[in-house]
Amino acid sequence: MKRTFAEMIAAGAFAFLGAACSQEAAAPAQKADMAEMDMAAPAATAGPIEGEGVVIAVDAAAGTVSLDHEPIAAINWPSMSMQFTAEDPAMLQGLAVGDRVTFELKSATESTMLTAVQKQ
Repeated sequence: MKRTFAEMIAAGAFAFLGAACSQEAAAPAQKADMAEMDMAAPAATAGPIEGEGVVIAVDAAAGTVSLDHEPIAAINWPSMSMQFTAEDPAMLQGLAVGDRVTFELKSATESTMLTAVQKQ
């Protein structure tokens, strides 16, 4: 049985559309899962977010502190080292490299702003 070029193109397009439709059928389940995750996120990150870490640098004049912090589950951050800005630079007075601290981030949208830091 001989097929024309147009028939072969049509058969291929039909197969492609069938595959695309079957992928779309699976997509709503993924969207439902993502929607559930998104709904939980604002409640967990509505207020101050707590963390723990070790001071690796302090620049009180600039109002910054670098911390090697543990994972912060509320915003899905793994352990890492990063610099934060103190909302009130006076809170950095007395901190030194190597101090173990607890801290609060202002919010999920202002996650590099510290509202509190305390030595342990």
